[in-house]
Amino acid sequence: MRITKRANIAMRVLMYCASHPDLRITKTSIAEACNASEHHLGQIVNQLAQMGYLKTWRRRYGGIALGRPADQIQLGAVFREFESGVPIAECFAIETNTCPLVDACRLRPALALAGQAFYQVLDSVTLDALIHGNHGLRTLFAATETGGATPSLRNRGDKGGRQVATG
Repeated sequence: MRITKRANIAMRVLMYCASHPDLRITKTSIAEACNASEHHLGQIVNQLAQMGYLKTWRRRYGGIALGRPADQIQLGAVFREFESGVPIAECFAIETNTCPLVDACRLRPALALAGQAFYQVLDSVTLDALIHGNHGLRTLFAATETGGATPSLRNRGDKGGRQVATG
């Protein structure tokens, strides 16, 4: 099974934000730390915000932060959102399938079961499990940081902007 680039980057964004719970992070700092184009990352951040996984702010005190606690974000749900519509194999794409074996193939049901097992495993893992006590991850992120984060404004009344999806 191969994970799409969008799902991979979405997980990097979530791990970065979860590793910096008291900061509003800029797209630039995430792009640098996660080796992603800022434009592509912006689309993914927007999608994550629409799904409620991220909160975003614009203007002077803008940035990105987790939209819910890391221990309440199940990886299976995130992957389902980003992988839906991507068939596990050609034979699962009804409109574009060209496989002549589809009517007699026994591989297809096995692949369907494998896909279900994949999501079942990810359903048991939270974002918190990926970052809690993961000093190596924090070290990697710290090595790429360029000061692109803003201290959280939770204690300042959040007077800098409104919550909106960035893109």
